[in-house]
Amino acid sequence: MKGLFKILIFSGLAVLTAGNRWAFSANSEGAQPSVDPTPEAGGEHFRWETEHGPVHLWLPENYDPRTAGTVIYVHGYHTTVDQSWMNDDLAAQFRESGRNALFIAVPAPQSNAEDVSWKSLQDLLNSIEERAPFALPGGPLVVAGHSAAYRTILSWLHDPRIQDLILLDGLYAGQAEFHYWLSSHQLLKPHRMVLVSSHTWRQSNQFARHTYGSVRRGSIPANASSFTPRETHAPLLYLRSQYNHDAMIRGGRVIPVLLQIMPLRALDTGEPRQVMATQNARCWRPPCKATRLLPQ
Repeated sequence: MKGLFKILIFSGLAVLTAGNRWAFSANSEGAQPSVDPTPEAGGEHFRWETEHGPVHLWLPENYDPRTAGTVIYVHGYHTTVDQSWMNDDLAAQFRESGRNALFIAVPAPQSNAEDVSWKSLQDLLNSIEERAPFALPGGPLVVAGHSAAYRTILSWLHDPRIQDLILLDGLYAGQAEFHYWLSSHQLLKPHRMVLVSSHTWRQSNQFARHTYGSVRRGSIPANASSFTPRETHAPLLYLRSQYNHDAMIRGGRVIPVLLQIMPLRALDTGEPRQVMATQNARCWRPPCKATRLLPQ
């Protein structure tokens, strides 16, 4: 009897061990952990770790994947993407823009001593697509960056998907590359840049002076409707900011206004769609839920 009891115990342990091994093996073979959104600023916020640090995604209420675009925001020095997300209240600023887009905030260098985190836009988007419980939008892609974000943006300029840039007091270097990017485009898909300056006003003035078709404005309006058609269609819209280097990325006085003049559709103000992520399907069809200066 004792022998039978020992055999039963041993068999149970063997089954339990095999089960644990199978579970570990399944996870080690690349099974992705579930990605659950959290409510934020009236939309849905995703955050996960990548090989290059955390990435934040935000989807607005009434998000429509059929017409949505993508906005990628890159922070400057002396902060992290997590700090920027929280301290600059990025989700609320994205909401205030009223654009139908997937908003992404990515890590970037915090000082000259650090290398660019994401040197390839394609690698970044691939990483997001592998993890996200939905397909990435097929609409326009807009890149916005503050201060030393220019370092990351310069490494992405060869990607043909980038046709619209917002550079917030970030023209510390790379003028030749930005000039080339503005001039090397197909006729039907012109490149467009909104350049905002405060600390970098000397470099930005000179850059605008040597850019064909540039339009200048002495301040940033409170409402996007104040921009003229000439300003919103110029290959380079140069804005001298009334806000200082840090203030321009806080308080919702600049980022939402500039996003509204990008080629992104406004959100439908009708009944909100119900959005929920699923692990096994990527869909949004209801009810499927599933002189060179140092940057400051």
